Amino acid sequence: MAAKRTALKKSALKKTVSKAPSIRKSRTFREQLEAAVLRRHCAHHPLTEKWAAGKISRNARMGWAVEHWHWVSKMTPAYIGICMSAPRDVIGFTLANYGEENDDSHSHLDIVLRFAKANGADIAKVMAGRGLPTTESWVRFLLDASKREPWIIGCAALNIGTESQSPLLYTTMLPALRKVYKYPEADIEHFWLHVEADEDHGGRAFAALQRHCTTPALRELALHWAYESARMRWLYFDGIYLHYEMGYNLADR
Repeated sequence: MAAKRTALKKSALKKTVSKAPSIRKSRTFREQLEAAVLRRHCAHHPLTEKWAAGKISRNARMGWAVEHWHWVSKMTPAYIGICMSAPRDVIGFTLANYGEENDDSHSHLDIVLRFAKANGADIAKVMAGRGLPTTESWVRFLLDASKREPWIIGCAALNIGTESQSPLLYTTMLPALRKVYKYPEADIEHFWLHVEADEDHGGRAFAALQRHCTTPALRELALHWAYESARMRWLYFDGIYLHYEMGYNLADR
């Protein structure tokens, strides 16, 4: 496991991610899905741009990790919801994805809490508390999408609109984490680990939707929910930026 994490970290250092073409110019369904997400990709959010420039506050970095934990820790029902009506190939990678995120020997939730602690978070208070209203809205959106039929809706929202953002988002964040903020590699494991892991998860979801979206109506459904998911995640980033960076209180705390 340690060797695998080292390989992922080295891969993240070299990773480059190109932008997909606009929806109008796309020729393949995968390109259309990628373009839908790029319309509201969080790699281009003001929070991320300020982070990448080395100008985001420590409080905002802590808040990013705190809200990420409040989001991902609520996602178990989403995995189950997708599996309820999905074909066997989709159930397979969805359960594998869930297993990676919640592996007791190397929990991805613990990794993000490590980054929160490195930025001053009280972990006991985080785990006993609530996310921002924008985070809770984001969670409700994903849980609702995962319960809908067909399963394509949940897959497009969770895997494409959300998870497939990680390679571009985290390769944008990583240079400043290393060169400006100067964190130890262990504290930023969440970022370099998910560059590779979520490219794999997203790739399997792209392939599944390409196989199973066999009609124009199903393809339009997937495109709609991929975009709506990216749009809602942007709002979730808005909440983090306003509350933790700009000082606009979104919570009673």
